[in-house]
Amino acid sequence: MNYVVHYCKNPECNNCWIDKDVTNVKTYPPTWKYCEECCKKLGIDFNNQSRELSEKQQEAIDKMLKHRKY
Repeated sequence: MNYVVHYCKNPECNNCWIDKDVTNVKTYPPTWKYCEECCKKLGIDFNNQSRELSEKQQEAIDKMLKHRKY
């Protein structure tokens, strides 16, 4: 299992932590999770956060992959 630095999803929060790399990150540190402090404030279970993409985000990724050269 690989680990990577994560930055909090909350733009007003400057927290970061080491966590599992579930997205196989290559360049930029992930910012899709809230830190434990923000989770407590928002009532979110820190350990059960998932990286669900909106339809618009998935379409943008699909479009970029379609034009990618292999």
